[in-house]
Amino acid sequence: MQHQNLYKVTLRGMTWSSTGMVHGIAYVVATDPTEAYSKLRSYLEKKDIGFRKDRELQTIELLASDYEYNDTDTMLFL
Repeated sequence: MQHQNLYKVTLRGMTWSSTGMVHGIAYVVATDPTEAYSKLRSYLEKKDIGFRKDRELQTIELLASDYEYNDTDTMLFL
């Protein structure tokens, strides 16, 4: 069984908004960083949100894991 993790995914663009949703920063539950980015990117492409260059990955940060002994020292409860 693969463990679920909580990632903060930050893209190159769409990281602020004066009127609505910020799409360039998202919190994603996934098994690994690649899956986390893929989930966000797929959503944005399906909805045609932002320009292609804005959808490029800037950073991914592991915030928590559902595994009791993890490197974040923070538990994720699903």
